[in-house]
Amino acid sequence: MTKRRNNTQTANLTLGGITLGFLLSYPFHASFVGGLISSGCSAGMIGGLADWFAVAALFRRPLGIRPGKVIRTEIIPQNRERIFTALADMVEHELLSQDVLRRKLSAWDFSGVLIRILGKQEVKLSVGTLITNLAEDIVKHMGRGEFTQIFQGLLQENLGSMNLSQTLAEVVEFSLDHGDVDQVLAVICRAINEYMEQPEVKVALMKMMEAALTRYGDNNPTRKMVVKFLPAPSVLAHGLQEKVKTALQDGTVERWLKNSLLRFVLELKTESSLQESLNQFLIKNMDFIGTSTEKMPAMIERFMGDLWDNWDEYLGILECNHSLRLKVDERVKLFLEKQIGFHHNAIGRMVHEGLDPLTDDKLVELIEDKAGNDLQIIRINGSVVGSLAGMLIYVLGMVLK
Repeated sequence: MTKRRNNTQTANLTLGGITLGFLLSYPFHASFVGGLISSGCSAGMIGGLADWFAVAALFRRPLGIRPGKVIRTEIIPQNRERIFTALADMVEHELLSQDVLRRKLSAWDFSGVLIRILGKQEVKLSVGTLITNLAEDIVKHMGRGEFTQIFQGLLQENLGSMNLSQTLAEVVEFSLDHGDVDQVLAVICRAINEYMEQPEVKVALMKMMEAALTRYGDNNPTRKMVVKFLPAPSVLAHGLQEKVKTALQDGTVERWLKNSLLRFVLELKTESSLQESLNQFLIKNMDFIGTSTEKMPAMIERFMGDLWDNWDEYLGILECNHSLRLKVDERVKLFLEKQIGFHHNAIGRMVHEGLDPLTDDKLVELIEDKAGNDLQIIRINGSVVGSLAGMLIYVLGMVLK
């Protein structure tokens, strides 16, 4: 890795050299050569000092001059909120716009990533523990026969006289009230959290960030400069991964899933088309539902054991079943596309919340670290261009005299 050139030192040496040249050549400014050098150095010195002040004023108060209406200093700290808002807006609407996320989502092989992760031994052990705990919780609860008795009683009472979708809504509400749904949602969130902790997920997020940043800065020097202000793709990916894990661990996702289930219950009670579809389905499968509730604890325990014993075999079947994988990808992508539409504005909010803890000093330090060295080129250009302009003006003055 090549060492980055120190442009600050080069700018200081350039300004110092031009200033020394002016001091040495001024006594001879009456001669053509002395005047040419003196004019070039004086103009370069003025240009270099002006650009030094301009670059320094971005971050602090050069010469102790306070921010005012005429001379503006501490430009970045003074516009801190505007910068944060602009960065959040850029990430939300350009780097990670809905169209960009949907294109990335459409090209994402979800089932392939899932198969690779679930095929790892440590993941298998973690999932096995989750499956065991889930089976024990369900069997422990259903072993009391509470759910089975209530469900069968509701079916018998309401089969001929009431809307079956209404019955299903009541069953779901009962489960919500008694905490059964909370246990299942907690297990689901733990499983998703295990998935998010896998290195492959962070790598996929990092690649997405890298591609977005590269595409944003392509053939646009201004955007490339803006990209320098942002953290590295690995940092952005890690931050997004941590945000999702935090949402899973602090109950945000669990509450969202529970609210979604409550909305489903409300729709089940109010939307006639949904009621009719569910009624037809339940009537067609009534015998199966009635007998299954009695055998459900044993069925679940047997299913969980079979899943664990044949884990690798099922993964192999899933890997070879391309039609099933396509259906899984289609369903997952359809669900995620809806969430992108519903929650896309959370991206800008997350960026803004991530930037808010930065103090003025930390913000200046971050931008100087990312772009400060490049900004020093402005000082070098000011000195060099100023010197050439000064010499040209001197020559034109001599010709026109």
